[in-house]
Amino acid sequence: MPVSDPMESPLELAKAFVRGDQPRYAVEVLEPWLEAHPDDAGAWSVMAAARFELDNLPEARRAASMAVDLKPQSARNWCNLGMVLRRAGELYEAERAQHRALVLDPSHDRARIELRKINELRTGERQPPGHKDFI
Repeated sequence: MPVSDPMESPLELAKAFVRGDQPRYAVEVLEPWLEAHPDDAGAWSVMAAARFELDNLPEARRAASMAVDLKPQSARNWCNLGMVLRRAGELYEAERAQHRALVLDPSHDRARIELRKINELRTGERQPPGHKDFI
């Protein structure tokens, strides 16, 4: 069976840009894609990651919310939204999003890590090094 080039898809290209620490390029690829395909939950999720990495929290929140609206059964989408909300300082809403992610997937490790981060912010405890924020 022939293997197709993953870079054929704008979504895969955008993911590669986010993973390669080039979120601006991901945004450039995804903006026209999302204009043509506004119902693509996966593209909104990657857009949220790119905007998150660019520290554009209002746009990251909008993109993460779109991903959740389009695919509410995705634990990953809920977790990503919760990460954006936590970084924006909206701890109550962030906690609710992480709990929703765990209802959908009780083994979602990233949601558990995020809940610990929220608790640490509330209690003033420090998190161990190495827990980089990423979507």
